[in-house]
Amino acid sequence: MMKAMRSMTKSIMWIVIVAFVGTIVFAWGMQFSGKKSQKYGVVGIINGKEINLTNFQKAYQGNLNKVSQDYQDQVPEEMVKKVRDNTWENFVFEILMAEEIDKRGIKLTSREVYEYLKRFPPEEIRQAEVFQTDGKFDYNKYVKALADPRIPWGQLEAIVRPQLIMAKLQELIGGVSRVSEEEVKKYWIDQNQKVKVGYTFVSPDEIPPQALTVTSDEMREFYDKNLDIFKLKERAKLEYVIFGIKPSSADEEKVKAEILEIKELLDEGEDFASIAEEYSQDEGSASKGGDLGWFGKGDMVEPFENVAFSLEKGEISNPVKTQFGWHLIKLYDRKNENGEERIKASHILLKVNPSEETRASIKSEAEYFSESARKKGFSQVAQEESLDVSQTSSFQMGDFISGLIGANKQAQEFAFNNKAGQISEPVETNRAFYVFHLLEKLPPGTQSYEEVKEVLVKDVRDEKRNQLAFQIAQEIQKEALLQNDLKKTTQKYKHEVKLTGEFSRNSFIPQFTPEVIGAAFALTPEHKISPPIKTEKGAYVLELISKSDIDENTFAAVEDSLKTEISKQRKIETFQLWYAQLKEKADIKSYLDEYYPY
Repeated sequence: MMKAMRSMTKSIMWIVIVAFVGTIVFAWGMQFSGKKSQKYGVVGIINGKEINLTNFQKAYQGNLNKVSQDYQDQVPEEMVKKVRDNTWENFVFEILMAEEIDKRGIKLTSREVYEYLKRFPPEEIRQAEVFQTDGKFDYNKYVKALADPRIPWGQLEAIVRPQLIMAKLQELIGGVSRVSEEEVKKYWIDQNQKVKVGYTFVSPDEIPPQALTVTSDEMREFYDKNLDIFKLKERAKLEYVIFGIKPSSADEEKVKAEILEIKELLDEGEDFASIAEEYSQDEGSASKGGDLGWFGKGDMVEPFENVAFSLEKGEISNPVKTQFGWHLIKLYDRKNENGEERIKASHILLKVNPSEETRASIKSEAEYFSESARKKGFSQVAQEESLDVSQTSSFQMGDFISGLIGANKQAQEFAFNNKAGQISEPVETNRAFYVFHLLEKLPPGTQSYEEVKEVLVKDVRDEKRNQLAFQIAQEIQKEALLQNDLKKTTQKYKHEVKLTGEFSRNSFIPQFTPEVIGAAFALTPEHKISPPIKTEKGAYVLELISKSDIDENTFAAVEDSLKTEISKQRKIETFQLWYAQLKEKADIKSYLDEYYPY
């Protein structure tokens, strides 16, 4: 009995470890405390909670490792960026959800957890040999073990509990949605009724240039009819100086001393791959023991390459300085491939980053400038200190600000919450401190005709091209109605009729917009040729080939299951909409591009 109990306990503990590993990435990322995090090494701030670079990197690297299993060679750059962004979105989601759960006081009883585990045994449990009989999961064994207080189920419950609390929140938000009988029937018809059409398409590109002359009267008329397009919100213009955050000579010497200490460990016989995995700051190769694979001349920066190609097999270099930091390089092999020498090497990288002392010193310079500029004038102090002054173009709230990092929120808040002439406190980013001078505020208004004159030429030409294409479609449709045959008519106009396969209202037809699909289902045998359909791409005329009937008996048989399916989908959509609104209201600052510039 004792032996069986130990075996079962061991199995449960192993399952807990597996489950814990599945969630440990998030746990690392959520190590928030009352202590204020240092600004440097923070990849973002979510409602005041700082996300530490190290914690984010662990989560990011874990997700990247999973994705890399699907690729034989290197993971494509666009996928790497996607993994990075998805990792960040996971942090945002988990933090916002934790806040909502706490705010709403959502709790979970032990009984609820027990009932869930009883009804839905985790897959790891189902696969565990101790809960199987003749190679199959034995539910009775599981339930009996679940009721045994000597088995440490509490640790597995701790893993399941957050998932169930999250499910409660989702049900609370999504449960307000309702589905009517009319909606169920429409859903079924949209999924099941099929139509097949022939169509001709008149593209604006078919219109010859000589038909597109634009007069000043036409431009003025377009401008007057579309004033909303040219309306502007309140705008601001800034000038600013930048205090770049760069490593000091002391920072450089500190990292150099660290790389020399690592070299001593390697000289004493420590394993290069193990040391690389522990100390290297190259996110791409550290987890692989510093392995860079095979590369040829021209693939690496020159100082690195010169040393790497000079090494003997098995030799480890002295510290090498490049623009990326300090490296130690180990050569594993070399070969000639198509007349080119290639080598296989690994490296350990220590980056030279500004220390907190360096950042504090640069911040003091920025603060001194800001204070002096308020007393003596922005331009004068910049000139005295030999600082370059840059200027933005006018921008609206939320716009990308030229010269700054995207739509810099702090710059925007300063610009639109102050009067012209004000000078800001230093605004900190990961690369620099900025001091802003608000040059001017421009009230909401409409761009003048003269300001948009050049744009109007293209706008009017595009409008004419679309209108002429639509007129051709009107002529085709008018004659097709007379002949009751679209194909014969299009031949006269040097167009062709193409056929679709059968499709439903919810089908994706690459060449069709929703308006065209809607027009297709509006056709009947009595009215089989559609009016011209105007879209942004051009104009369509359709002809009905076939249309399936609606089977009321089949619908009645599946109505209940469909309602359940739609209700689930509606709850998901309601929750997604709620989350999008919650996220929009949240105070989220991301500095990912500072650390992972793709």
